[in-house]
Amino acid sequence: MPLPDGPDTATYLISAKDDAPLNEVLTSLADDPDVDIVDTIGPRDEPHTAVVEISADKAQDWARRLLENNQQLIIEPDRPLSPLG
Repeated sequence: MPLPDGPDTATYLISAKDDAPLNEVLTSLADDPDVDIVDTIGPRDEPHTAVVEISADKAQDWARRLLENNQQLIIEPDRPLSPLG
């Protein structure tokens, strides 16, 4: 799924498939001054999802990096939940 373009900061989800190394990516993200890790979801030592604030351009860069490294992680815009229908 393509990520939206633009310089504004937005909230994105980074989700791990199976036992993907999300903690390794979180460590790299924490070192990036343009990324704010808002929250993690899952066990404290092994979260399966991270909520980050990041620009669309930076999110595109991270999506490419995850794909190039063949990591089983996806990054997608955080969208509000809505009822079925």
